[in-house]
Amino acid sequence: MCKLFDNWSKQIKDYCEKNDYDFEKVKKMSQSWGKDVLVLQFHDPEKGARGLLDETPSPVVLLIKKEGDGQLLFETTENTSKYIGKVS
Repeated sequence: MCKLFDNWSKQIKDYCEKNDYDFEKVKKMSQSWGKDVLVLQFHDPEKGARGLLDETPSPVVLLIKKEGDGQLLFETTENTSKYIGKVS
């Protein structure tokens, strides 16, 4: 797991709770990262069994950036509610 996720997990959990997203699902998502950016993606284990030969992209679910002032900026996508929204 990405160290950024570990370091930011409290803020991510707080964000999920405030926006009615499922933090347990978020913890299990595929992650991509850079210096101050964390991208959470949905990965369907049934697809992409052949790796890049399948060319099956993992949709971005949540983008998290660390701003210059140290605050986290959360950006949702058209996939956010679909993959981490709580079912009512």
